[in-house]
Amino acid sequence: MNQGIEVKVAARILNISTNYVYRLVREDHLKAVNYDPLLISASSIRDRLMQLVPFLATDLAVRTDYQIKQYVTAVRA
Repeated sequence: MNQGIEVKVAARILNISTNYVYRLVREDHLKAVNYDPLLISASSIRDRLMQLVPFLATDLAVRTDYQIKQYVTAVRA
């Protein structure tokens, strides 16, 4: 099984619509780890957050990455 985050959850994390998540995948701004169903790479979500809010890159990058990994772990359980 491929590991990733569902489109609906990725949209919630990024505070965007699911349609925009699909668009970001099509435009290679988010990386898909699976296409049926579409699952988004946690690291690409983190990278997108860091790109949108640059000050997070130094102060909160580790915490953001940790929170996303915790979510992925909880979903698999």
